[in-house]
Amino acid sequence: MKRYQFLGAIACVFYSAAIHAEMTGKEVYTEVCSLCHGTIMSIGPKIGDKAAWAPRIRQGDDALLRHALQGYGQMPARGGDSSLTDGEVKDAVHYMVSHSQ
Repeated sequence: MKRYQFLGAIACVFYSAAIHAEMTGKEVYTEVCSLCHGTIMSIGPKIGDKAAWAPRIRQGDDALLRHALQGYGQMPARGGDSSLTDGEVKDAVHYMVSHSQ
């Protein structure tokens, strides 16, 4: 591989990482999850609704994360945003749970 090709490959890796900076749980919730968990017309349990979240929280963090990653019922995998990383999904789940206990 020629030197300029190698440097170009390195530049692409850094550029890709810069395009998708990790979002916080709050950012993921705001941009993705709130569409179904943030309004009175919600399909899923509304954030802050302790009664609706209680049975889900009792299932445990692993079950909640698995459902969020793989989809469950009407909820698509990763809330319908396949570009989300596992960490972003996990942070969003923790954000919603922490505001719903």
